[in-house]
Amino acid sequence: MAISSSAFGTLNKAISAYSDEMYTRAKKIVSTQVIGTDAQINANGEDYIGQVRFYKPLGAYAAGGTNAAEDITGSANAVVNVATQDGNHGGTTNISTEVQTYIKTVRTHGANEYLVQSVISGESGLAKIARDFAETRAEDEDQSLRSCLAGVMNTELKTANDLAGGTYSAMFAGNAVDGDETKAFGYVASSSDTVGTGTSIEGLVDLTAASPGRRVEHLIRAMGAWADYTPDFVYLVVSPEVYLDVKVANLVDDERITDGNISFETLLGGVIRVIVSRNFGQGLGTVTHAALSGSTASSAIKVSYMMLPGSVFMESMDVPNPVAMDRNESVGSGSGRTTAWYRWGYVMHARGYSFTGTQTAFASNATYAGTPAAPAWSRKVGLLNLGILPIFHA
Repeated sequence: MAISSSAFGTLNKAISAYSDEMYTRAKKIVSTQVIGTDAQINANGEDYIGQVRFYKPLGAYAAGGTNAAEDITGSANAVVNVATQDGNHGGTTNISTEVQTYIKTVRTHGANEYLVQSVISGESGLAKIARDFAETRAEDEDQSLRSCLAGVMNTELKTANDLAGGTYSAMFAGNAVDGDETKAFGYVASSSDTVGTGTSIEGLVDLTAASPGRRVEHLIRAMGAWADYTPDFVYLVVSPEVYLDVKVANLVDDERITDGNISFETLLGGVIRVIVSRNFGQGLGTVTHAALSGSTASSAIKVSYMMLPGSVFMESMDVPNPVAMDRNESVGSGSGRTTAWYRWGYVMHARGYSFTGTQTAFASNATYAGTPAAPAWSRKVGLLNLGILPIFHA
């Protein structure tokens, strides 16, 4: 049946009434001061990977008595005691170095516009594609950052599991009063006032406690992971569920702090800047890791992250032909198809860690994250130089 011109006009208006669904404007961590730069990272090197070499602190070996042997191992202690030396010569210190490996990644977004679709809808598909490209890139970079955080968490969880110390204070540096470099850099919200000796894991915020100090205890103790080097402020990334607990506990400050394009709610008088993200709501799933649940599987363990400014390094990469168009006139019985390509690249690197995953391909989010059994990162610096603290809680 033929369609009259008046009826076709009505049909045309109906099928051309297109609009874009709104993007979810999630708070993107990549736009905050969590991201820093490192002048030693070269995103335009000639391989998939690059390396940053750095010197370790000089150590102290002059302790009096016979110090005839030269020590070449280096040390984290940079204090030299010369007052107790006697006639024997003091031991000398050699310089030791470390290497951090970083991995590059290149991402591509391709989209098609068919001439027949543009004719029918009256809409420019290329305009829609162009609008999406910027959001695609921002979301991709943000997801890569989140994958790096998960990778650090898996690395430190593996370290704690290998120690098998039985108590949180024996396995996690954030639950101990010492600076033991062999421990995992993480904090467990344990069920005891005495640091790290509890037998079960509590919520990040205690809603049953009558005292505000008790409600916020685990947050304060987690900040203690940096101990006498307590930062001016930290970021706290939590799931919406945990954020609601924080709100119910009435811990949120009255005033907000603006950082970049995000206005943060804060805790403890602005010391903690809260980022709410659904990407961290999945926790660990069902785990049987000895460091957290012993031999009994647990499905109630969540992960939040406390981070310092500049705890993740990011460098953009120069990509040839970042925007390209390809036209195939023979597609669709000769109506044609236009393909638009958008390409970008960067280095996303957790400060203080070396990437240990595949070095013969660009990194995917899965390789950034790794697994607790096979972490993608290896810690290379002292505890107080780290900026990402995983917090395990109920």
